[in-house]
Amino acid sequence: MRKSIGALINEMKSKMSGYAVMLQYRYMNLCVKAEPAALLSFTVTDDEGEETNLEEVASASLANDYQFEIYPHDPKMVFAICKGIKTAHPEFKMDTRTEESDGESEENQVVIVCTMPEVNKDRHDVLIDGVDTLYDQCKAKLDANHASYKTRLTAKLVGASESDIQEAEDELEEVYKMHDDTCLQYKEAKVKEIEEAYQRYLNEQKQRQDAADERAAARGDNAKTQYRVNQSEGGQSPE
Repeated sequence: MRKSIGALINEMKSKMSGYAVMLQYRYMNLCVKAEPAALLSFTVTDDEGEETNLEEVASASLANDYQFEIYPHDPKMVFAICKGIKTAHPEFKMDTRTEESDGESEENQVVIVCTMPEVNKDRHDVLIDGVDTLYDQCKAKLDANHASYKTRLTAKLVGASESDIQEAEDELEEVYKMHDDTCLQYKEAKVKEIEEAYQRYLNEQKQRQDAADERAAARGDNAKTQYRVNQSEGGQSPE
């Protein structure tokens, strides 16, 4: 196969790979679980108006599947960090706590705790719409590039042997199908994550309702018992 044809297919592969990576990154920022990539989407502005990345002013870790813990290097940066997070991810619930100094520092450590919002029915629908929209945008780019590079490949294959033409066309289709399948897998994985979080929310709601019903039933039983006691005492004949 001529080098120019190989270069053309590699060029298409590079573009399609970029589309797939961007789709994955955007899905990570449709936060259901605490995704470290979500912390890359915002900057922090210090007192002098300089913008910097979070990693320059704080360290971060996953507390669990649904919470980040952010440890500012300087307590004066807490407000700026919270503002940056709120701008990029207004859906995050933020709280702070203070940990006692470990002895190496005179100041106690302030910890910013970011909790992912629960996936109720409204948020479930918004997230699913977002997944569909981002996938459709990516799919449109894949299909447009596939058509464009197929046309360019056809032009380069003029005069080539039948076997070379078939080999080149097969390779181009393989590259397209690989990235098309990858993007679909990203979509399906994100939908599964959303559905699992929604089911988690429903289960928690059911547990709360069951507990409330049990408390109400217990109060009802107590009231009935007390009523019977009162009736019994009220019905006694005086001596």
